[in-house]
Amino acid sequence: MSSGEYVCTDCGSVIGPVLYVPRRNIQIPIDIKKISLKFLLYKLNKETIIYSKNIKYKDRIKQYIESLAKDLDAPGYVLNTSIKVLESIDKRKIQGKNPRVVAGTIFYLVSNRYGLSYDKNNIAKRLNISKLSIRDTAVYLKKICKELR
Repeated sequence: MSSGEYVCTDCGSVIGPVLYVPRRNIQIPIDIKKISLKFLLYKLNKETIIYSKNIKYKDRIKQYIESLAKDLDAPGYVLNTSIKVLESIDKRKIQGKNPRVVAGTIFYLVSNRYGLSYDKNNIAKRLNISKLSIRDTAVYLKKICKELR
């Protein structure tokens, strides 16, 4: 046994050169719903988006398009055209896709059609999605919507 090691007086086992004091786990009661809601509102630039099961899928996409247009200071005609394009798409064709991805893709394609250069990265960061999902969904939406070609 070397110097500096601690030995248990009951069983005689060598504990080691450093004695660690046991720590107490203090649990603070936190309301998870409040924290997650605050985080979501912060991420969406404090825009309130209704999270309920009763909201329609296209209305949720419309809300994301409106918040994106507001964040990027897009002209009104880009917002109006994006909403018209959304209304022209059959909901069965885009059902199952992430509404943020669909909103970002529609906004990106419409703004490119008007010659405005909004970067995919910037749009993706605002909506907390991947720029690659915008790219992949753009190919699909161009196939199903003649207004985006």
